[in-house]
Amino acid sequence: MANIVIVYDSLRGNTKRVVDVMSELFTGAGHAVKAFKPKEAEVADLEAADFLLLGGPTYHKDLINTMKQVLFKFEKADLKGKPGAAFASFGWSGESLGILEDTMKNLYEMNIVVDGIKIKQTPVAAKIKKEVEPFAQKILASL
Repeated sequence: MANIVIVYDSLRGNTKRVVDVMSELFTGAGHAVKAFKPKEAEVADLEAADFLLLGGPTYHKDLINTMKQVLFKFEKADLKGKPGAAFASFGWSGESLGILEDTMKNLYEMNIVVDGIKIKQTPVAAKIKKEVEPFAQKILASL
């Protein structure tokens, strides 16, 4: 059983729906999942993770401020070589995925084992699950 940690924020609920789907899939496969909003996440939580996921929405072609701020906080964590992946939600563009992945690879020196995904904003849960499931399955295969 792996300890999967997800740190995310959500503006309109889409990123939260993505986290809910991933959490369901991971726990259904027998893994422990802890999902944190930026203010709740601590360095120790990240260091204790067997797999780390970071996710957030794109707002005006950028990552939202709450996620940007927590990325600075996580600089203190020892994440070198830790496996992880990023995900993003978006309405029009989706640049937040690249920001998260670049930070994870280059600043934290993490091992990005699965290419990140961008999920277009939708209230349809079945559509989100259809897009998220292959991503989650790749993560499960890497554990």
